[in-house]
Amino acid sequence: MNVSNTATNASDSFLPDEISYWEQILVAVFLGLVAIAGLVGNSMIITAVAFSRKLQTSTNAFVTSLSTADLLTCFTLIWYTVGSLGKNEWPIPGAYWICQLTGYLVYAYVGTSVWTLGIIAIDRLIHITKPMWYKKIFTYWKLVILVVIPWVIPPASLLIPLATGHVAYGYDKTRQVCADNQTTAFVLILGVIGTIPLLAIVGSYIRIYVYVKKHFQETLAITEEGHDPNSSFAARRRKQISKQEIEITKNLFIVVVGFLACFLPYFIIRSIPNTTIQHIEFYVKIIPFASSIINFIIYAMKHPDFKVVLRHMMRCSYADIPQPSPILKYLLSRRN
Repeated sequence: MNVSNTATNASDSFLPDEISYWEQILVAVFLGLVAIAGLVGNSMIITAVAFSRKLQTSTNAFVTSLSTADLLTCFTLIWYTVGSLGKNEWPIPGAYWICQLTGYLVYAYVGTSVWTLGIIAIDRLIHITKPMWYKKIFTYWKLVILVVIPWVIPPASLLIPLATGHVAYGYDKTRQVCADNQTTAFVLILGVIGTIPLLAIVGSYIRIYVYVKKHFQETLAITEEGHDPNSSFAARRRKQISKQEIEITKNLFIVVVGFLACFLPYFIIRSIPNTTIQHIEFYVKIIPFASSIINFIIYAMKHPDFKVVLRHMMRCSYADIPQPSPILKYLLSRRN
């Protein structure tokens, strides 16, 4: 990648000297801790799916893809941490290409995460509102295509402005990170990449909320009209949406909210052209990366199936994992 000095001169109005080296170390330590936690946590999510057939569902195929994107983000975060320790320049002479590649990959992996969250929202919408259609729509090959799409469209879209010379990646002295030079064309592409899945997320979860609310209102009305709540008719109404599916959907919605909560402060601060705000941006830039550990925290604490498998993994009691997969059975047989 041929990167000009534009990326290093994104803003001359902000003096990097205003940030002390101790502040750089503080940010680097936080980024390093997030990277370690993300690498461990997301590896455990992926391993949990590999070890338990109970977790090998179509929805968890997307969850695994999301964890993979977060895992790779944490790998690039290692170089992000190195860049944050630079004194107004990339601290590894002769390896500037690492900074260039890191600047691109951070956006690519975040784009993959957002698109995967959008597809998960659509998956939940169909699972909740059209359960009879679900297996017909999410066949094996369609599932493969839907998993692959987020890994193709965002990264490929980000290559267009790079190939046409409308963006450059490198060391940004303003933010002291490996990033882009914030051209208009690049911002527009980021807007399009982000807007499409966000519309899917908002629309899907609103539709799910309306459907579930209506469902329980109808169930309540059946009981109030004198039907026996234990009758087969009332039971069928309740079972149309299982408690577990509602819980899974709620957990995935929390992941989305957490993801947005991590990114919104950063984009709001970046949109304000003020030197004081830009100093704050030096700290706010670390918040988006916290999204890389949200999956593990939520699934370990709340997901009805994941938390059981993860608990056994953390205790090293692999033999107690429910519905062990052929991979786990093989590993256990080798250990014995």
